[in-house]
Amino acid sequence: MRSGVDTVSYAYRPEGHSAFDALLMRPHNVGGGGSLVLAERGPDGGRVMAWPGYQLIAYESRLGAVLAGAQSNHALAPVAALAAGGEAAREAVGEIIRADPGPASEVRRFDLASEIFFEQSAEGLAFLSSLRGICPPRARTTHEVDAAGAVMTAYIRTAKRGVVLSRVYDKGREAGTHPPGIRIRIESQNRPPRARRMRPEVLAAQDLSTTFGRTMSHYLKADTLVAAGSDAAVMELIAKAHRGHLSVAKAERLAGSTLFLKAAGRAAYHDPDKSEKENNRKSARRLKALRDEGISLEHELPPTATVPTSQLLRDAIDAFTA
Repeated sequence: MRSGVDTVSYAYRPEGHSAFDALLMRPHNVGGGGSLVLAERGPDGGRVMAWPGYQLIAYESRLGAVLAGAQSNHALAPVAALAAGGEAAREAVGEIIRADPGPASEVRRFDLASEIFFEQSAEGLAFLSSLRGICPPRARTTHEVDAAGAVMTAYIRTAKRGVVLSRVYDKGREAGTHPPGIRIRIESQNRPPRARRMRPEVLAAQDLSTTFGRTMSHYLKADTLVAAGSDAAVMELIAKAHRGHLSVAKAERLAGSTLFLKAAGRAAYHDPDKSEKENNRKSARRLKALRDEGISLEHELPPTATVPTSQLLRDAIDAFTA
């Protein structure tokens, strides 16, 4: 597992007007909220934005690329490197506007990410699929799927405006570095309001595990969730019954649903006297009943295989503990 910072945005508040006078001499476009977006980019591909009315200049890029001074660098950078990144970004801004923007005053945005590497494609795809149920209070989820119905990206967004809070996606597939399901990235996007922004060196010293896991913590309060093949799902149900976590009768009933689904998928619940919508609703209820007991039935997994979804998420969160 790899963990660190991906995209970051630093704010600079130069004294006087010389930096803004120099900035206005550079080619730029007008952006949203009265911002100016400079046409020239930094050596790392970062962009300069400015709000002269607020005496604010910002630089946004990937932290790893800023530190390396190379746009081709896509590595996650350690949280401890945020202060060094602020200085490197300051140099990039200075070279573009031909003036000193001053020290980095705060971090406007920081995306935290953990990457999990799976040995088998089916494991990573099952992990992604098992995340369909993640939805913290006052939020909503959306999913991108491929032509075969496999989840490529699972988003958690704010309920009203749909702003992305976090996403889990197939980074290897997106970047073309790995086959589907091998390299999965969990990403938390953070844009704190101005009153809660910190200087880079202060943010670097924080325990960011709660920040990274804020969309997952509610989900992880429940019993451990595993993605399981059909036979493994039955064994999980038996184990839960033996531990007293559910009745033998309920375990037996859910095991029957699992074997039905193993034999014929959702078509096992086809009733010619019912509409397709009603039949789909019945199979969805069976899958939800399994999920409610902590088992995500995943047909792409070998029958006896399991993927410890909850534990993998907890490990990713723990990686950001100070």
